[in-house]
Amino acid sequence: MDLTYNSISGINTDPTVYLKEFITKNGKQDNRITADTKIFMLIALVVIIIIYGILFAALGGGGGGGSESTSVTESGSAGTKSLGLRFFEVLLWSVFIMLVLLNGFQYFFNVNLTTKFVSFFTDKPKLEITMQVPEDEPVQEMKIKKEVFNIPDNKYTYDDAKAICAAYGAKLANYDEVESSYQTGGEWCNYGWSDNQMALFPTQKETWDKLQKIKGHEHDCGRPGINGGFIDNKDVQFGVNCYGYKPLITAAETQKMQTSSVYPLTMKDIEKQNRIEYWKKRIPEILLSPFNRSSWSII
Repeated sequence: MDLTYNSISGINTDPTVYLKEFITKNGKQDNRITADTKIFMLIALVVIIIIYGILFAALGGGGGGGSESTSVTESGSAGTKSLGLRFFEVLLWSVFIMLVLLNGFQYFFNVNLTTKFVSFFTDKPKLEITMQVPEDEPVQEMKIKKEVFNIPDNKYTYDDAKAICAAYGAKLANYDEVESSYQTGGEWCNYGWSDNQMALFPTQKETWDKLQKIKGHEHDCGRPGINGGFIDNKDVQFGVNCYGYKPLITAAETQKMQTSSVYPLTMKDIEKQNRIEYWKKRIPEILLSPFNRSSWSII
């Protein structure tokens, strides 16, 4: 007779598969144990503990208030029974510990252990243990490719621009590369030195439409498409358009990207922003009026 984990637990299949048979991925069984599965396993373990507690209470059973003569009469048979009961109790404890270990491996380590007693009632019983570990999910590779990236601020000459791109391990972007960037959604509202002594920048139609609704900023970012062309004087200062692998974003660049305006600020905009910042620093010096004589605010 073969005594298996399945026959002990009452499940005629792998318990992990039994508990999560409804979880599939692309028609293939998902090896990951979900939170719901872990809850089911804990509930099953609690039920097993309760059943074993009842069995142990029954085995230890004796309890009633029999007479002294009865206990003396049955003392001989009790000694005979105690050996069998102890053996059965040890067997139950062993199976219980095995169940706890198996469920513990499945719950905490996502490892499925299957044990099988082969030829249990023969002279050479065997214990077979099979361990199934789910395959690690493939790590998704981060795909990077060369692209046009712009360095703002109009403070670089054409020769500076070539040197800066080389410092990044890149080169000056040519017209086709800038246009390709525009076709995929790229835009930056400042001239950048590009290959063949051109200063270029792309503007998306959507951005241009928004600027037409802002008085004084209708022409800030040129027209939709590629703006600019050949610049005869290579000492004029512009930004830079490089083509290569763009470095990872820094904290300062993240903040700038989140707070930057769609259009460049005019002197009037800068003056207004400076005035706002001035009063922000002096808010603690300003006293507010109460909502009325008996309350501070409406709430």
